[in-house]
Amino acid sequence: MSQKTEYKFLAIGGAASIIIAVMCMRTLSMKGAKTDAVYYYTETTFFRMLVYLCWLIVQIIRSALYVSMISLSNRSKVDPSVVWFKADYDSPFARALLANSITLTPGTITIDITDEGYYSVHALTQELKEGLLDGSMQKKVAWAYREEIDFRPLDEKEIAGIDVIEHETAPRTFRGRRKKK
Repeated sequence: MSQKTEYKFLAIGGAASIIIAVMCMRTLSMKGAKTDAVYYYTETTFFRMLVYLCWLIVQIIRSALYVSMISLSNRSKVDPSVVWFKADYDSPFARALLANSITLTPGTITIDITDEGYYSVHALTQELKEGLLDGSMQKKVAWAYREEIDFRPLDEKEIAGIDVIEHETAPRTFRGRRKKK
């Protein structure tokens, strides 16, 4: 960056880059959800991620057109529901990619992911619900991260057995400035 190409500046720059890379490696890694394997953010290849992102963009466009058509013409098709399925990726990055991909697709929002790999997703229509339960997006994410997953929709008994963490929220109070009398 100093535009000097003398050997001492190149050596100092190279050494500083190596030191910074070694120091930052821990911030780019996470332990697996099911195993003690260490996963890095760049665990997938550029080609696999590019193929997945192109596929996702097509899905986003198709879903946006579908949701727009329903909201403008036939609102009777709107039948919101919550879908539960299991996709137990070991890589936390794969879990996050799936959750964000679902939320990016119009008409679906990821509500929660449990430690065991159970996802709850809000779907706007029955067609979107069926699209989530066919497992195509889940399998594409597994392909992108080279993982084998146990994907399956959950039935009512399994949903009742899932431990959902209740978040206690304290009432928030606003303490603004009071006017002096």
